[in-house]
Amino acid sequence: MTKKICNDKTGSDKKLHVFCEFVIAAFIGVLVSFIHFPPAIIAAVIAFAVAFAFGIYKEVKDSKQKGNHFCVWDLAWDIVGCLVGAVFAFLANYYTWHDIASNLIE
Repeated sequence: MTKKICNDKTGSDKKLHVFCEFVIAAFIGVLVSFIHFPPAIIAAVIAFAVAFAFGIYKEVKDSKQKGNHFCVWDLAWDIVGCLVGAVFAFLANYYTWHDIASNLIE
């Protein structure tokens, strides 16, 4: 049995990986923005972790399909989407609980 090595670093599906991971992380970010985390970075970490877990699950699922393989480049582009979504989650959480002058809203 030979393993396929993924050499497709910039294929057309990579944009889809970035977009889907961003959407997942942003959605999780919006959901957790209703919970007040004193440091908003916690919301970003949660959004990143959940979105990246979906990406890993998808790649593992792909590797079990006949004729498909686990692609590390897909995961690399997933990380890009997760990071952008995590920034969105950070901002959503921060500005849900702070005004424009960074004063805590009570």
